[in-house]
Amino acid sequence: MSKKILEFREGKPSTLFRFLQFIETQKPDIFQLEHHQEYKKDLLNNADTALFSFEQSRLLYPSLRVLPTQVRLLECFDNYLPEDGKWYPRLLFYEAIHQVLVARARDMDIRVPAFVVGEGECLRIAAGVCAELGYAEVYLIGENSAQLHREARILSRGYLGIKFKVLPIEELTIQAVSASLIINTVHLPSGSELLKDLSYFNFMNTGGYAFDCHLGNLHSELMEEAERADLKVLHPTDLLQALVEIVLEKLKQSQLVSRENVSEWVTAFKEQNSPSV
Repeated sequence: MSKKILEFREGKPSTLFRFLQFIETQKPDIFQLEHHQEYKKDLLNNADTALFSFEQSRLLYPSLRVLPTQVRLLECFDNYLPEDGKWYPRLLFYEAIHQVLVARARDMDIRVPAFVVGEGECLRIAAGVCAELGYAEVYLIGENSAQLHREARILSRGYLGIKFKVLPIEELTIQAVSASLIINTVHLPSGSELLKDLSYFNFMNTGGYAFDCHLGNLHSELMEEAERADLKVLHPTDLLQALVEIVLEKLKQSQLVSRENVSEWVTAFKEQNSPSV
């Protein structure tokens, strides 16, 4: 029986939603997919789950009454799931980052800091995962220091005892701290100053991990630079696969699609969305 998945997002569908559409071409009748520009409660009727952009969920968050732990700690959500006739907010992005790191980066050195690059909800979520995995120090890196301090305050309220420190991008390559993990959550245009500064990787421990969690471009130039720097690399496609596996599990459809199927489809979807195509 097909499952009805909604997405509430202004503009074009998200990469995750477009990949679900791609899966539907490979395995018809597994999903009923609907993309909507804005949230309307009536649209949830007969739906099995709903995906939200953070711009859309930000509007709804203040009105939520029941907040699961991670949603409450990070003050955001990206998914609705029904339970006993009621809809509850969830954080698929959090679960997927956590799943990838636990499965693929078991030898991370949590005795040294983690670096997270970005802004807003995506940065908070990635930093929260680092805290959950045992990092005592997490550096927030970006171009807007005022915004980073705001994110640090939110994180510090939720994760007591963890040090969330702001590191302006212009100080990244000249400061003395080394990290065992860096997670990127923002678009890095080719040739941008942010990409150039990050690509030095002189702030990373030998054998450290680089994880690009920005799904807007599945071909990550930053991860290409990380491989040249002999870092262990986790790609946006790893995150995309984890997200789909989690969606399938929550919709109780895991038995219909193997991990091998999803992996093959991710590869085909990436090639289909290559900048050269």
